[in-house]
Amino acid sequence: MTKPDGTYHSNSKPHVPFGLVLAGGGARGLAHAGVLYALEHHGYRPCSIAGVSMGAIVGATYALNPNWYSALVNMDIEGFPEAPKASSTGLLARIRVMLSAERILQDMVLGWGVGSRTLDWGQSLLHKLTLGRRMEEGRIPVAAVATDLRTGKRVVLQSGKAAEAVYASSAIAGLLPPLFRGEELLVDGVYTDLAPIDIVKGMGAEVVIAVNVLQRNDNRPPVNGVQAMLRATEICSQEHARLRLKEADFVISPKFPYPVDTLEFSHKRVSISAGCRAVRTSLKKLQSLLETG
Repeated sequence: MTKPDGTYHSNSKPHVPFGLVLAGGGARGLAHAGVLYALEHHGYRPCSIAGVSMGAIVGATYALNPNWYSALVNMDIEGFPEAPKASSTGLLARIRVMLSAERILQDMVLGWGVGSRTLDWGQSLLHKLTLGRRMEEGRIPVAAVATDLRTGKRVVLQSGKAAEAVYASSAIAGLLPPLFRGEELLVDGVYTDLAPIDIVKGMGAEVVIAVNVLQRNDNRPPVNGVQAMLRATEICSQEHARLRLKEADFVISPKFPYPVDTLEFSHKRVSISAGCRAVRTSLKKLQSLLETG
């Protein structure tokens, strides 16, 4: 239950050590918070977490922040970059869309992306979520996956400043600047590994449970270049995820009541609720996998 101070306390019970893989998915990735909340409610606490993109942010917050659930539910979303939306309701609305698209294009060509304008805000947010701690200080082992743009290789971050690690794991290329670490240019981990099953197995988990927040039912057509870029990435990720997720012992797949785009963080509570429901509907399978008696 959630205490008055915002801390979430679980009723943990004996179960098989299991690791969680929290796949990427932008705003839908907040469903991971709902999954963790529901798992703890039913007495299941993971022994390790490997996360990608928003999965890394949620995983690191869970491992490092005693008030993790309250911090995620109430986190400030005002500074997240938004893709311009199409509108046919008047000349002024169309002009705003055109100006927004032009600003994004300028930021992508002349800088590292539209998210550069709120970079300080974003880094401050990640610092608050992870309490300024280091990855290795977590109550359970936690890893964040990023991609090195120079080599094209997967980079696993399990030590160092957590805010930097999760930023690197979630920096969408073209929207946010990469994290410069030595010669590495680190960006979103979804480009190399949407679901790092092997990392959790290497952390000693006997059972690996993955949470897949990709949605396959969004038939709304993209209406601008940024949405097209994000949709193309999601399409590529879906096939990659299908192959990777076969390696997990079980996959939890939250169902969203309506399509949630990658950057639609205004729907964070919808995503969190979807994660809670997914655990509830998977409870019998989870019990058969995890309970020893």
